[in-house]
Amino acid sequence: MVILGISGLPNSQHFMRENYPGIGKLDERICQGVDSAACVIIDGKIVAAAAEERFTGEKGTGRFPANAINYCLAEAGLTQDDIQIIAHGFNYDNYRRFFMSNKKMFEEVFSGETVINALASEGWQNIESRFQGVDHHLAHAASTFYPSGFPSALCIISDGMGEIESLSVYLAKDQQFQKLYSQPISSSLGIFYSICTRFLGFVFNSDEYKVMGLAAYGNPERYRDIFNKLAQFDAESGTIQINWLSQAFDNAEYGFPAAIAQLSDMFGLMPRSEDDPLLDVHQDFAAGLQEKFTLLLKQLVTYWLQKTGETSLCLAGGSFLNCKANQALCQLDGVENVFVQPASGDDGSALGAALFVAGGYHNGTDHCFNPYLGPRFSTDEVRNVLFRHGGNAGMKWRYLGLNDDYFVSAAKDIAEDKIIAWFHDRMEFGPRALGNRSILALPAGEGIKDRINSTVKFREAFRPFAPAILDEDCDTIFETRNLMPTRYMLCTAKVKPEMMQPVSGIVHADGTARIQLVERTFNATFWRLLKEVQKITGYGCLVNTSFNVRGQPLIMSPEIAVETFLKTSLDKLYIEGFVVWKE
Repeated sequence: MVILGISGLPNSQHFMRENYPGIGKLDERICQGVDSAACVIIDGKIVAAAAEERFTGEKGTGRFPANAINYCLAEAGLTQDDIQIIAHGFNYDNYRRFFMSNKKMFEEVFSGETVINALASEGWQNIESRFQGVDHHLAHAASTFYPSGFPSALCIISDGMGEIESLSVYLAKDQQFQKLYSQPISSSLGIFYSICTRFLGFVFNSDEYKVMGLAAYGNPERYRDIFNKLAQFDAESGTIQINWLSQAFDNAEYGFPAAIAQLSDMFGLMPRSEDDPLLDVHQDFAAGLQEKFTLLLKQLVTYWLQKTGETSLCLAGGSFLNCKANQALCQLDGVENVFVQPASGDDGSALGAALFVAGGYHNGTDHCFNPYLGPRFSTDEVRNVLFRHGGNAGMKWRYLGLNDDYFVSAAKDIAEDKIIAWFHDRMEFGPRALGNRSILALPAGEGIKDRINSTVKFREAFRPFAPAILDEDCDTIFETRNLMPTRYMLCTAKVKPEMMQPVSGIVHADGTARIQLVERTFNATFWRLLKEVQKITGYGCLVNTSFNVRGQPLIMSPEIAVETFLKTSLDKLYIEGFVVWKE
C-alpha cells in the first residue's frame, strides 16, 4: 500500500490573523495546525518525510505542505496518481457538533474539506475517495508505537490540544490501540506550560524549550507552593486537574489575557516583555514550572503503568520534546523500555497518520527508527552552488571527497578550536540536528558556548548545547543508568563530576546534557568524524547544535548552507566532500 501522510491545517494561521488582527508575534501560534509536514510510506516502509518549514524558510509554518509533498513523491519515484490513501493527522469531522457555535471556524479551518481543497489547488484529482482523517492523538500514538519495535506498550500522548483532547493514554498491542483515558483541553498540561512560556515573554507554542533551558538556572522552591495550587494530580482517578486553566477557558479571549492576568496576581510578577532582561524571578518561575510539569507527568505515567502492568512506554506529542521530563520518566520504577518519537510535534502526526493507516511499520529486522528521511544532494549540486557563490566574502573551497583526508581535516579543525558546519546525506525529520545538518565544536573549547550563541547562532546566552558522543565513550562521561532514548537527543543525563571541565561546553547549569549517542550502524558518516576526533582528543565527543541561526529552520539545501555560512562567524563548512572557508 502506498500512503501519503500530511499534517497541518492550511487555513489556521491565516484565519487567526484575519479574525484577530491585533495579535502579536508571541501569540500568533495560539492555534492548531502549525508545523505542517508530509511523508510517504510504501508497504509499511517510511521512504521520505520532511517538514514544510525546511522548504519555505518560515519556521514552524502551518502552510499547506506542498513542497514537502512534492519532495516525498520525488524521493519515492511516485506521482500523485500512485498514492492510494492520503492520511491526514487531524479528524475534526468526528467533532463537528462541538463547533456549532463557531461554524465559520470549523468550515474554514478544521473541516477536512479545507485540506481536500488545498490538495485540489495543487492539481490532485479523485481526492475524496482516497482521503482519510486520523484522530490527532491516535496519529501521535501510531507514530511512537510502531517504530518502537515493542510488542505492546503504554502510549502517553500530551500536547497543547488535538481536536478536543490535550492528553491521551492508549494501551497498544499489535495493530490495536485501546484508549484508556483522555483529558480535555480545558485541563491541558501543554497549554499550561505554553501560557507560562508566554508569561515569561517567549512565543506560545514555540519557545517552551527555551523555558526548559532557563529553568536550570533557577530555584523551584520560591514558587513551588503556588504551582502546587495551580495544578494537581488526582491519585484516585489518574487525572491531572488544572482548575485555574479551566476558568481561563471559560473566559477565553485570544491570547489568554485573563490567564496571564491571573498568573500576574498569583505570583506577584508582571508579565515579561520579549525585550525585558531575564531576572532571578523569571529563572525561579521557569524552575518551578519545569518541576511541576515533570512531577505531573511522573504521577500520571506511574498511575497508568501500575494500572495496566505495562513496562514499555511510548511517548509523543510536543510535551515529550521536554528532555528533562523524559529523563525523569526513564528513571521511574517499573519502566523497562522507552521510545520517544523524535518528531513528537505536529510534524510527526503526518508520519503517525500514515503509519496508522498502514497498520504498522516494517524496517527489515532492525526496528531502530531512522530519522534521516529528508532531501540529499549530489556532489554536482553542491559544486554548482559553490561556483555561484565563489566570489562572495573571499570564499574559497576545495574538493577532497569523503575519504580519510576529509575526516582528518575536519577533526583537526575542531581540535584547533574551530567551529565548523557539517552538511551530509539526508536531512533529519524532527526538530533535532542529529549529525547531518549540524554545527560542531570541541566541548572543551575556550568560551565555546558564548562564541556559538553570540557569533554563530545569534541567540540567547542562557541556551545550552547538546553533545554527540560515541557509544564507547558515553559511560566515561555520563551517568547513564536507565538512559534509553539516546540516539535522538530526547533525554538528559548527568555529567560525571570529574568530566565537568573536559566537556564544559556541553554541561548545562544543572550539570546535565542532552545526549546523542552515535553508532556506526546508525550514522556512519558522522561516526567516522567522531572517531577521528577521538584519536586526537581522547574522547569522541562534540558540541552538536543545529545548522541554522535564530529564527531559521534547520538548513535543508546547499544553497542555504552556503548563505548561512557566509553571514556567520563559522570557520569552515564541510559539505559532501567539499571544504569551504573564508579568507
